[in-house]
Amino acid sequence: MSGWVKFLLSLQLLVAVWTLPVAAAPGSYETVLGPTPINHTSKTALVGEGAAIATLTGNTLNISGSFQGMSGPASDAHIMMGEAIGIPGSPILDLAASPATKGSISGTFKLTKVQLAALRAGRLYIQINSSAGPAPDGNLWGWLLPEHVKAGQDEPQMGDWFLPQGEGLRGARNSIKS
Repeated sequence: MSGWVKFLLSLQLLVAVWTLPVAAAPGSYETVLGPTPINHTSKTALVGEGAAIATLTGNTLNISGSFQGMSGPASDAHIMMGEAIGIPGSPILDLAASPATKGSISGTFKLTKVQLAALRAGRLYIQINSSAGPAPDGNLWGWLLPEHVKAGQDEPQMGDWFLPQGEGLRGARNSIKS
């Protein structure tokens, strides 16, 4: 076989692999849902708690969770995409939510390449909205992060194992110091 034929076959293989759909490795993600005050006035009025788990198989994300103690019934729930952990974003997927102060959330979604990348980077979070003020724009929030070991109180854990962008942040901090 000539060099050109080998090159063309290699190029064909590369193009075939490049155009395959992106499939994420199976993974487990989780979050604790808590009240997120928007301003100083709402910080004392927001109540409630919850938790959710998410399982990623290929590009299918399955979410289930529960919440309780909200000041008013849940009006809706979403998966939101922010710029990073802790930075609010916009809704990208709708979750089913019990219309009560205590209930469940759930949803199954086929994620796009952009959404998969955002999940891996810790940019997706769950937001449960309440029909009662002062929080009609989100009462409980929680960022979806890889499932991780839970340390007990006074049990320090070293490393960036719980933050997907930990190495990137460390690198950015180090480059600023230089």
